[in-house]
Amino acid sequence: MSRLEPLPIGAAPELKEMFEKQLTKGYVANSQLIMQRRPKLVQAMRALSAAVFDEEGEVSIAFKRLLAYVVARTHGCHY
Repeated sequence: MSRLEPLPIGAAPELKEMFEKQLTKGYVANSQLIMQRRPKLVQAMRALSAAVFDEEGEVSIAFKRLLAYVVARTHGCHY
């Protein structure tokens, strides 16, 4: 359980458009809604994720997603 409550979309105006776009593809993770207290942190985490899941890497996207899933489940994360 989080110690901080997720903020509503739009709490950080500079992230509102990005979150609304993400909603059209599914949902916005609570971790991002919590981190929007520090918008630069959200942007940095998204840049890291984009770099990790870059299609031009040596490891396929499918394997990266499978690995992420196994690691998350192993550690009790349900995302």
